[in-house]
Amino acid sequence: MLRFLFWNLNGEPLAEPLRQLCNDYDIDVLVLAECRMEDVELLPALNQMAERTFIRPFNLSSRLSFYTRLPDQDLVSLSDTKYCAVRAVTPPIGEEVILAAVHAPSKLHASSEDQGYLMQRIANQVRGAEEQRGHTRTVLVGDLNMNPFESGVCAADGLHAVMCKQIASRGERQVYGESRSFFYNPMWSYLGDETPGPPGTYFYPNGMIAYFWNTFDQVLYRPSLLESYRLSDVKVISEIDNDSLLSDIGISKQFSDHLPVFFAVRT
Repeated sequence: MLRFLFWNLNGEPLAEPLRQLCNDYDIDVLVLAECRMEDVELLPALNQMAERTFIRPFNLSSRLSFYTRLPDQDLVSLSDTKYCAVRAVTPPIGEEVILAAVHAPSKLHASSEDQGYLMQRIANQVRGAEEQRGHTRTVLVGDLNMNPFESGVCAADGLHAVMCKQIASRGERQVYGESRSFFYNPMWSYLGDETPGPPGTYFYPNGMIAYFWNTFDQVLYRPSLLESYRLSDVKVISEIDNDSLLSDIGISKQFSDHLPVFFAVRT
């Protein structure tokens, strides 16, 4: 089983919380957005008293940073665009997995239409990687800056991510005469109070229409990974070493303005 952690750090120096999370969850691959820490600061912190050592493999992405405890050759760069980086990950035991990491532009700088068209490009980029590697064992993670119900995430020409595992397990559907592959989006189960964790991953109380809690940070699974998927394979983290990441009304500013997300892929 491969264990991943994604966190949009909002530029905060969170080396020690990251070290704690990576050790607590036995992380194999760490993916960061808005990380301003230099490797000379972060890597020694991650590897302090660690049984397995993190390295930073070759990376061209300007918006996403990757760190891994796997051998360097087991995290291979497939493609990098401004908002999406795709990697092939080889576990110690099991079959290769494609990891697509996304850090989409925020709603402060892109309209909903812009975001939707960008997701079309990212969907094409992911399909290209799947064709190149000859399989669809793909997981997509990142700060999409959209909720699971927004069109860029769920539209057939976007990421085509659905809330129901049974529907996603069909693999694909015909839409206006063309086949479109599904993603399964377990983050629908993390919306609101009656969930395994906090009501979302990002808190924003402003605007005429305010959801207050948003689930911008998401993990999507291709149907080929669903047979072994378990509900415990995804977790929105709200506590680090007994320190809460939440405030009385939202997310504590002591850390980031986003919550970290753990996810696993059973290979």
